[in-house]
Amino acid sequence: MGNEHIVDFRDDLVTASNYLRLAVPMMVQRGIPPTPYNYALWYAHVQNGHPELSQKLLAEFADEDSYDPRKSEALFFEYFVKHYLPQSPQAQDLIASLVAQLARSVSRNLQGTQTYGASLRDAIEIFEQSVDPLQIRALVGKLLTETRDLEGLTQTFQNELKAASDRIEQLKNELAESERRARIDPLTKIPNRRGFDEAIAQALSAEDEPTCLMLMDLDHFKRLNDTYGHQMGDRVLQIVGGVLGKLQSDRIFVARYGGEEFAVIINDELEGAQVLAEQIRRQIAALQIKRKSTHDTIGKITVSIGLTRFRPGESVETFIERADQGLYRAKQDGRNRVVIA
Repeated sequence: MGNEHIVDFRDDLVTASNYLRLAVPMMVQRGIPPTPYNYALWYAHVQNGHPELSQKLLAEFADEDSYDPRKSEALFFEYFVKHYLPQSPQAQDLIASLVAQLARSVSRNLQGTQTYGASLRDAIEIFEQSVDPLQIRALVGKLLTETRDLEGLTQTFQNELKAASDRIEQLKNELAESERRARIDPLTKIPNRRGFDEAIAQALSAEDEPTCLMLMDLDHFKRLNDTYGHQMGDRVLQIVGGVLGKLQSDRIFVARYGGEEFAVIINDELEGAQVLAEQIRRQIAALQIKRKSTHDTIGKITVSIGLTRFRPGESVETFIERADQGLYRAKQDGRNRVVIA
């Protein structure tokens, strides 16, 4: 589902009133009932901001004999409802099928209950009016049969509810896994920028905890790519990501910040974070990375690191900017060093 399917209604009173005067005559000409979802579709049409939706509306409802509520509901689902569903097509399809299945089950069970209720009312009338044993016996037999039928319907409904519950649980697990994958960088297998943004917001929400941030950048990474190729560059990123990933803990959060840049959030005072930064710098500088084809060791891999501690009251953007300033100074001062901003 792309952004072209996202319809926005944030118009002011005058604009919305003008759209009303345009949309309603179009609906009247085509014999379209002014239900909320129908009006939403034609309102979006007269906004002139959704050409794909407009094209489908005019094609499906060309004249007063063309209205079909099922087509209208399908367009409403496509352009409105799906915007609020999980982005995964599999999740959307599963939700839609669950709703349809439950609707059918409820309808079938309700119809069976209504039929049984009608039979009971007929039986009460006959019991009140008749004393014919044969007629009463036949009626009791019919009620017993319909009772068993209703019990079967109820059991089927319960089974379908159980199956739907199982599928919903499956969907929840799949969505949770999808959300987890969305926060992981596929190359380095550590959290990505989205994961970092959420983690730093959470870290700074704990006001009593000291929080430090280091931003690190692989030195001369472009030269490495140019010399050894992008596959080797990716391998170096994977290895560095593996080094950092082993540090992940309740108090240390690591992420690939972007490109050849990494970030580490530390719930500790500046002194402890500085010790960790130096440990990381030395560990990466000691790496011996070999080319798979020749087994030759490539040149030394080093990182420059900017480190800072959060100041109460400052914004997240300012906090990150100060760490970035430290990283810039580390680059300017000769690389392969830690600079505290």
